[in-house]
Parts: sequence; C-alpha cells; structure tokens
Amino acid sequence: MKKDRNSPQSNHTDFSLPRSNILRGKKNFQRLFEKSTVLNSDSIQFRYRIYPDSSEGCLIGFAAPKKKFPKAVQRNKAKRLLREVYRHQQAHLRDLFDQQTFGLHGLFLANNPDLSFKSIEDDMIPMLIKTRERLLRTKFKSGLNDHSITKDIK
Repeated sequence: MKKDRNSPQSNHTDFSLPRSNILRGKKNFQRLFEKSTVLNSDSIQFRYRIYPDSSEGCLIGFAAPKKKFPKAVQRNKAKRLLREVYRHQQAHLRDLFDQQTFGLHGLFLANNPDLSFKSIEDDMIPMLIKTRERLLRTKFKSGLNDHSITKDIK
C-alpha cells in the first residue's frame, strides 16, 4: 500500500534546493569576499557573512577555483558534489531562518581535486554545526557584528 505524501501523518523532510536559495550575482560575491568569517578543512572552505537585514535571506553558493581544478569537468563535478551534500545537510541552518530575524550569505569552496561525497560530508557537517552555534549566539546579541575570522576544523 502506498503512503500518501500529502497526509498530515507523513514526516516527509524537504531536501530540495531551489535556485532562489543559491547565492548568485557579482555584487553578492564581492560583499562576501570583502568581509566574511572563514572555516577551513582539508577538502573544503566555508565563507559566510551575517546580515542584520532579514531581506538578505539564507543564500549559499558553491565554487571550485580554476587553479585547483583546471578542467571544467572537474569544477562542475566538485560543485555538483558540494550542492548535493549541502542539500542533504541544509536542515542544520534552514530552521534558524523561519523567524526571519537576520540574513546569511555563504560560499562553499572546494580545495581538493580528489573529492568524494563522504569526504565532503565529513567536513561540511562540523562546519554547518559550528556556523549554527555562532548564529544562535549572534542572534541574541544586540548588534550583528561580522568579523573576519579564520578557523581550522580538523
């Protein structure tokens, strides 16, 4: 017997990642690189910036630099893997934006050409948890100050 996805008893979690939730535009990337908090691991880097204005929303970008990934096929694969892992793990951040009290722009950068789904997932989950903790702390402060900090996650 098939389960009805629309029934209220269904605990169907939404794993979609619509285009409206992906960081786009030169201006957004420039603002992110000018002043952002950076978390590093062996295979990926996560840059994010918190905005006091809730209209900024929660936008996440995915990139693979041409210097480390010389072929377009490699860059596209790396970005596809980053998107897929984030799509599965986005619940770490998404529920914080239900109240719409602040905005977040983030960018996942691939650092290692030998990426696998598992290695990205192992590095991304601690980054998302750490970002969530910082957002919860920042949320209750009077002013949303954004400082450029570099942290290594091992």
